[in-house]
Amino acid sequence: MISAIREALLRQRIALARLQLVSQDTPSALAQFTQSVRIAFPALSDRETGSLYARYRLSMRKFGLLKNHLSALDEGQLSRFLDRHVDVEGQEHLDAVKADKAPVIFVTPHYGNFPAGCLKLIKEIGRTKTINAFYNPPSKNRSSEGFEELFHGLGYGFNALFNDETAVLKALRVLKRGEALTMMPDVFDISGHVLYVPFFGRLIPAMAGTALFALKSRATIIVGYNCPGEGLKSTLKLGKPLVFERSGKLDEDIAALTAAIFRELEAQIRQSPEHWIYLRGIGDLLGGRLILGTGQTDDWLAALDAATSQIDAMLPDWPDALREIKAMHSTENRRRSAASQLLPTPHKAYS
Repeated sequence: MISAIREALLRQRIALARLQLVSQDTPSALAQFTQSVRIAFPALSDRETGSLYARYRLSMRKFGLLKNHLSALDEGQLSRFLDRHVDVEGQEHLDAVKADKAPVIFVTPHYGNFPAGCLKLIKEIGRTKTINAFYNPPSKNRSSEGFEELFHGLGYGFNALFNDETAVLKALRVLKRGEALTMMPDVFDISGHVLYVPFFGRLIPAMAGTALFALKSRATIIVGYNCPGEGLKSTLKLGKPLVFERSGKLDEDIAALTAAIFRELEAQIRQSPEHWIYLRGIGDLLGGRLILGTGQTDDWLAALDAATSQIDAMLPDWPDALREIKAMHSTENRRRSAASQLLPTPHKAYS
């Protein structure tokens, strides 16, 4: 009874938020949003951009309300909420993970109600494999406050693995034990080893950690998203394990695998961009980045080689970046067929 009352109040808060967001809308905020997202979605009309802005704001408000609601539930209430409101698409992949002693890395962006998705993972496989969530502690990123307590809410199957100077060794250790690691690679506060990978037609810097952990531990990689639905519903959508053919050269494999992961992330974000937390700032991420050519790969790489002397003057690490770009494309043709099978069939795409 208490849970039903709380959920009814939550639905009312979501409905009220919809009305409040309309009344709080300002032309200047919409203009800033439009300028940013059109770098990624240049074909959007003014009407489509306005609709996307409204959906994005509502999704972000709903995310905050749901996080607060989940944080207030006890173990039993939390378990029942997940049973009623979070479905799984790709259950066969979870069943395979539970039956296999090999390590697994679940990759997801900051998309939808990802805390509920992580909790659903814990509920599904946490008694078989501990879920180790790899993320920045609240001391580095205030937005992560409360997640450790929330993910411990079911009382089993979770360990926080904070990103600090010992994080790499800890991550490799849990993978060696055959446990699960969750990674969120769409964090662009870059430090350490940086790769440049294609993302929405530009080359962006990305951390290499996910690929490094997978290659070193031979872990299975599954990319997933907790996609919001009507009301309190969401669906944890899990793709089939990412198939990756090693070249035998670690640097090349890290670059190619990181690029494959970001292709997968981009495909989902293009389908329903309003649920991606960083959508508002996509213009800052992409603006000023090198635009990928539309011609043949060999011609494009030759042009970059020819321009190296000019680019190097402005970007000291350009030789390393160019080497990584070439590494990614040297194996692209033979991996293209396998990679294309990993991408979800779009039900609605923004171009």
